[in-house]
Amino acid sequence: MSAISFGDMAASLRNMRMMAQVKQDLDRYNYEVASGEKYDLAEAVSGDFTPLASIERALRILSSYDTAIQEASLFATAMQTSFESVSTHVEELSSTLLTASTNADATSVSVAATDARTRFDAVVSTLNTRIGDRSMLSGTATGKTSLMSADDMMAELLTAVSGATTVEDVEIIVEDWFLSVGGGYETVAYQGSANTLSPFSLGEDETVRMDITALDESVRETLKGLALASLVDEGVFENDVSAQASLLRSSGEALMGAQSGLADLQARVGSVEARIEEASLANTAMTYSYETAKSEIISADAYEAASMLTQTETQLQLMYTLTARMSQLSLADYL
Repeated sequence: MSAISFGDMAASLRNMRMMAQVKQDLDRYNYEVASGEKYDLAEAVSGDFTPLASIERALRILSSYDTAIQEASLFATAMQTSFESVSTHVEELSSTLLTASTNADATSVSVAATDARTRFDAVVSTLNTRIGDRSMLSGTATGKTSLMSADDMMAELLTAVSGATTVEDVEIIVEDWFLSVGGGYETVAYQGSANTLSPFSLGEDETVRMDITALDESVRETLKGLALASLVDEGVFENDVSAQASLLRSSGEALMGAQSGLADLQARVGSVEARIEEASLANTAMTYSYETAKSEIISADAYEAASMLTQTETQLQLMYTLTARMSQLSLADYL
């Protein structure tokens, strides 16, 4: 039986095709081992990219929700921290003021009033907290600081009470300034907007509102209480320790009353934080589900890809070896 053999040209072309195929396979398995993804996605999805496109679209939407959730969480956390700080100042100072008013001696009154003035500065600064480039308690006017500075506010109050001759007069003026509609606090001290922030989006058809501003009555009650004692430090009734002690008592009582309002604010923010946490967990779970589904479509079998890579490397080395040996053949060696 006669043997059928390839001519030199045919053998050369065959070897070139085999070499090209092996190199292509090598690229494929190198990619799959390195990336963990299939080399030919079109083959993996049988030419139908619709399911994969839907999954990627869902992941992009979930990613945008995650960004919104993080922003809402940061905002709520900062607000909660601020109210906790204010509440601590109020709780500590109220008892100090009541004790000083009971003692009614010049030293106790002076020390307590100075403490109140320092805490007034701290509370105003806390209420003016900014989160990034957004003011926390300014409503929709996030570019503006919520309140004027503590020094400017105190200057306004000193002007307002300059004609007062009794403790009752000062108390009425300060209460009107802080709590009355159209009073000094609303028209001068507060620099934000009367419109509250738009709801934060946490997911499809799910939002939370953080609609607390520095116009909130609890905030105003707190500042009123702090201001009454701070006026003593500014020299109101400077030569009348008894009158100053009365103002400190009124201040302490006002701050005691403000504590429940601050607790309500903290509870409201805490409720929002809980909803944000729930939304975050749900978003994370959904993201994991979609990523798992995507992985099942595009992920290569790591063990199979590594095995095929080793096999292809061996095949390529063998082809190079055979080619090298054939290139060394000569007619003289054959004869």
